[in-house]
Amino acid sequence: MLWAALLVSLQPRSEALDVFRRVADHIAHLDDKNLLYDITHTGLSEMAPETCEGFIKIIAATEECKETLRPLLLLRELPVREYWATAIEQAPSDHDWKALMTAVAHTLDHQSQESTDCRWARLICMMAAGMLELPTEIAKEYAYYPEYRDQRKVRPSVRAAEMALDAARGTIEREWPDKFWLQCLKDTPCFPLPAKPSPLSVVVGTTPSHVREVYKLLVEHSNQTVETTATDARHDTVFGVAAYCISILQELLRVGASQSITARIALRTIVESFITLSYLAKEDDQELWKSYRVFGAGQAKLQYLKLEDMEASPTYVDTETLKQLANEDVWEEFLSIELGHWEKANLRNQSIKAGTKDDYDKFYAWTSAFAHGHWGPVRDAVYDTCGNPLHRLHRISRDTVRTLPDVVPDACNLVDKLLDVVSQCYPDFPHRVTVKT
Repeated sequence: MLWAALLVSLQPRSEALDVFRRVADHIAHLDDKNLLYDITHTGLSEMAPETCEGFIKIIAATEECKETLRPLLLLRELPVREYWATAIEQAPSDHDWKALMTAVAHTLDHQSQESTDCRWARLICMMAAGMLELPTEIAKEYAYYPEYRDQRKVRPSVRAAEMALDAARGTIEREWPDKFWLQCLKDTPCFPLPAKPSPLSVVVGTTPSHVREVYKLLVEHSNQTVETTATDARHDTVFGVAAYCISILQELLRVGASQSITARIALRTIVESFITLSYLAKEDDQELWKSYRVFGAGQAKLQYLKLEDMEASPTYVDTETLKQLANEDVWEEFLSIELGHWEKANLRNQSIKAGTKDDYDKFYAWTSAFAHGHWGPVRDAVYDTCGNPLHRLHRISRDTVRTLPDVVPDACNLVDKLLDVVSQCYPDFPHRVTVKT
C-alpha cells in the first residue's frame, strides 16, 4: 500500500481520501469488478494489464498526485513499474527518498491515523467490488468515513476488518515487500534515532570520602565486637559481607564506573549479598552461619584443584590464595565440596523468608541478565535503533557502549539496608553510606 501511504502522508488528508474514493468509484463502475479489488502493489501486478494501467491512471490523475507518487519510481523492482512511470510522467531524484521515509515513518505503526486511512482504502475497494458484505450500519461507517459516528469506535473496526481480509484469503506469498526493504537498506544510509534528553534530577547518593569514613567506622565496630579468636562464622560473615559490599560501592564511585555494564553486575552482587545476610540474620542459626562459610571455602578448594593441573593458570586469581582459603578453617583433606547452592535453596525463597522479596524483584532479575549476557542487556548496551524508517527500525552497532543509568543511588540504598542488618546483629552501628541532603 505504499502508493496510498505516500498520498495520505504527503498530501492534505481530505485530498488523499478523495483519491481513495475515486478509486473505489472506478471499481464500482467496472463491468467485471472481480478484476480489480486487491489494490496492494502485489495485487495490481496480478490484474489484467489494461485494468491495472487504467487503475493507476485514476490514482495519478492530477499533477499534485503525480509529484507525490514520484518516489515510487526510485524502486527498481516495483511491480508494474512501467505503468507507474507512464502515469507519473516525471523522473525521480535522490531527494524523493526523504518523501519515502516520511510515508513509511507515518505508517510503520499499523494503528496510526495514516495506516488506518490506508487500511480503510483497501476495505472500501473490496466493498466496491462486491467482495465484502457488511451489516448496514458498519457499511455506512466505512462509506462515510471519517465523518460518520464516533471515530474512536470506527478506527479500531476498520483495522480489525482489514486485518481479516488476508486471514480469510489464507497465506499469500508476496515477493515485493522483501525486495522493497532490501533496496532501501542498500540505497539509503543508517543513522541512529535522536537520543531523548534525560530530565535533570538530583538523586541522593554519596561521596567517596564519606564511604571511606563509613568503611573505617565499620572496621572499628568489628574490632570492638570480637569476642573470640576461634572461628566465629556469624561475626566474620556479618562484617565481611558488609565490608565487601562497601568496597564494591567504592569501586562504583570511580569516574564513569557507575554508568557502565559492569555496574549492573556489581549491583547484582550487592543485592544478593544483602538478601543472603538478611536471611542468615533472620534465621540466626549457628549451623547455618557455618554452612555459608564452609560452602565458600569448598568453592575455593574446587577451583584450586581444577587450576592445579593446568599448564597455564588464568591471571584473574592467585592459586596460592585459593589454597590458603581452602585450608583456613580445616585442612582441605577434611573439607567437603558442595555443588549448587550453599543451603540447597535459592535466593528468591531466601528473600521471601527474610522479608526482602521487594528488593529481589526490584533489582535481581535485570541485573542478572547483564551478568549472564542475555540479549536484552546486549541490545540495550551496544546497539542503537536505526532512525531511517526505510530500514524498519533495525539495530545498528554503536560506536561506543551506551552510557547506562547511574546505579550509585540504588547501591547506596542496598548498602544502607545491609548496614541495618549489621546493627541488628551487633548493636549499635548507626552509620550509613547515603549522604543526607
